[in-house]
Amino acid sequence: MAKENTMIKRAVIAVVAVLMLASVAMANGDHGGPDGPGEPRDFGMNGPGGAIVGSDGTIYITHKTASSTSTSRVFEIVAIRSTGTTAFTATLPSGARNAELSGTNLLTVIDTTASGATSPTSQITAISTSSGSTAWTLAIDGRVNGLEPFSGGTYVFIVKPAATSGGTATRTLEAVSNAGAVLWSVTL
Repeated sequence: MAKENTMIKRAVIAVVAVLMLASVAMANGDHGGPDGPGEPRDFGMNGPGGAIVGSDGTIYITHKTASSTSTSRVFEIVAIRSTGTTAFTATLPSGARNAELSGTNLLTVIDTTASGATSPTSQITAISTSSGSTAWTLAIDGRVNGLEPFSGGTYVFIVKPAATSGGTATRTLEAVSNAGAVLWSVTL
């Protein structure tokens, strides 16, 4: 009887602990990290930010780290296999902060608009989930507003501001293969 009571007490403590953690997570909401919206959460000094889990159990964790060449911070992705071994650490392209898992790649998007340019441009960079190396890059005419993976690649939502004042922005949906080729494009 005493053994049963001890086990029940431990179970209750475990449930309370899980509920407390869940309530803290819910209270924090999805407001990004300490640097504001769009920033990965930083759970401690240079700690983990966003996390993505692949179908093979590999977890890809985004975090900030100090740059070896400047005083600014850079974002990295660390891949940890389901066995607990670190597969690779890859530095994200400058300006990229988060990644989206699509097929065998992690996709990042950066704004590459040149100063003085009249239209925004973006670049999608694919990082191989097997090695951490850059698999491909794709220049996009317009601002990428979202990525949605599908079995053969990724849908890319693109917005191009109006060319003239009072004009209408152009919205486009492109399908990009897992190899980085544009399969088709539709104006929305």
